[in-house]
Amino acid sequence: MSGSYEVSSPGGEVLRYVRAVRRRAELILLPVVIVPCAAVVGLSLVPSSYEATSVVLYEQKLPFAGDMEKMLVQKPEYSTRDDERLGQIEARLKGRVFLQEVARKLDLDLTGKAARKLEASEAGGASVDELKARIIAERLRKNIKVEETDPDLFKITFTHPDKDMVYFLADGITKSFVQFVTKGQLADIRAAGSFSQDQLPAYERKLNASEAELKRVKGRMAASGGGGYDPSIEKARRLLREADLESGDLEARAAGARDNIRRNYPNEIDPTTLVRSGSIRAAYSQLVREEEQAVPALVEAGSTTSVKDRIGQAREALLGRIEEVAATALSGSPAALQSLVTEVVYDEQVVNSLKARKAALSSRISSYGRSLVARPQDEVEVARLEQEVENNRNVLQSLRSQLTSAQISEAAQSTNLGIRIEIIEPPAKPFGPAGPRRERILVLAFILGPFLGLSFAVLSEYMDNTVRSVDHLSKGLGLPVLGTIPRMPGSEFWHPVKRRKWPYVSILAAILIAVIAQLVHGPLMSATGKSDLGITAPSSTSRGSGTTNDE
Repeated sequence: MSGSYEVSSPGGEVLRYVRAVRRRAELILLPVVIVPCAAVVGLSLVPSSYEATSVVLYEQKLPFAGDMEKMLVQKPEYSTRDDERLGQIEARLKGRVFLQEVARKLDLDLTGKAARKLEASEAGGASVDELKARIIAERLRKNIKVEETDPDLFKITFTHPDKDMVYFLADGITKSFVQFVTKGQLADIRAAGSFSQDQLPAYERKLNASEAELKRVKGRMAASGGGGYDPSIEKARRLLREADLESGDLEARAAGARDNIRRNYPNEIDPTTLVRSGSIRAAYSQLVREEEQAVPALVEAGSTTSVKDRIGQAREALLGRIEEVAATALSGSPAALQSLVTEVVYDEQVVNSLKARKAALSSRISSYGRSLVARPQDEVEVARLEQEVENNRNVLQSLRSQLTSAQISEAAQSTNLGIRIEIIEPPAKPFGPAGPRRERILVLAFILGPFLGLSFAVLSEYMDNTVRSVDHLSKGLGLPVLGTIPRMPGSEFWHPVKRRKWPYVSILAAILIAVIAQLVHGPLMSATGKSDLGITAPSSTSRGSGTTNDE
């Protein structure tokens, strides 16, 4: 149909396309039938797959043995991230050891064809039973999928071409997984406790021996006189650490109060101006003297109650002076501001007084360090023994904590308070296949067929420049027609190609192939081994009931 042959009337245009569709009805009908038939043939080559899913709760309420502090205070840091825990569960579920245990419990075996093929192949040094177990585990692994649906809830999906078999395997794998995890966790807890119990006596002996050796060396140094070991140095070091901790706490509290003043009272008095008061300076000087004088008593005296009482009284006197000055300087200001200013000035003054105590303690420790140079061999030996005693004490404490934690963890596991794992939603028999989606594919094929047929018809009509009538020829050439020659019937009239019967032959062939493919679908899947994954269960009765051979 070229442009010179077009009819100007809209009705004539529609009539022309209707006639074109009638002329090419077989071309439209061809894809309408062939496309669905091709879909049927393709689906017959793909085995149906069924899915059975179960939901498992995997909740860790208490940490395992090995972290006593977290177990006692119930800290939440023990839990791993969701993606890490999902990976751990998937690794356990798809592990070869677990899947081989499942195959043993469910009494799974290879089909006759797969078994014969395995026996005919080279074993490679492994027995046939070992190879069977590996193959079954690998085929099970490929059809297991794990995903997290909610916190602590994990969905386990198993895929299999057989409806009864997928339910049997999903039920058995889920139950076996719960038992496997529970047994494994209890075994880990018992192993940790057993190891700690075995090692405790040995490390107790090592600690006693190292403490006795340290005491002997210190006694020898004290008996030799002159620059000997001073046992009060350890006390001085401890007091220095305590003073550092107290200073850090006071500095943090003062910084917080200052920040509160700057944020809520930006235009009020600077707390540091109160320190210029004579009464505060006098009270601070008295506190510094008490701190300096208290160092020898704190380090050497047996009882330090009176010394600490004097320091406390000096601090109370300092606090009283600060409150008086703050009330006078901030009269008319909010009580909260007076309290914050008092807290800042008091904390900073106490921190400064602690510096005097730390300086005296550091001087005493330094003088002891200089004495070590005079007797390097003995002092190095003492340092080594002290480190050994500390290490043995830490290991012993760790073993005791490990043993106690293991006992608590085992008790918690047995009472379902430790790691809680249970089946929330057991698998159910599937009503229909999960794939391939045959209905959807066939619907799409029936939609696509007419669309392709109409498209081919329109394209063929557009590219066809055949002269259809005498008027068509006269209008196209602009010349009169002198005469016509009628078509004469002959032997070629019934030829299928000449009469365009080949589309109908193709349609019949496509329908026949689709019917044959549908009929041989089951035997074809069985022959290729795609209908059972090459795995068999003991009997159809056990598969239907979903029972497992649990010990």
